[in-house]
Amino acid sequence: MSSAILVLLGIMALSALGGWWLSARQDQEKAVKVMLFVGYFWALAFAQLLLVAASYFGWQHYTQ
Repeated sequence: MSSAILVLLGIMALSALGGWWLSARQDQEKAVKVMLFVGYFWALAFAQLLLVAASYFGWQHYTQ
């Protein structure tokens, strides 16, 4: 499997675990917890993708 696919799967897994953990700590109804999970999942995924893109750019820019 390609390393890019493995990185994306890792980001998805970390975002899912983080979203589940953050939404499980809230004392809300089930429907609200599901919406919180989705929000936390996408926020964490976006933040991780930004970090991966920035580190890749820095690696490409400063190693040549």
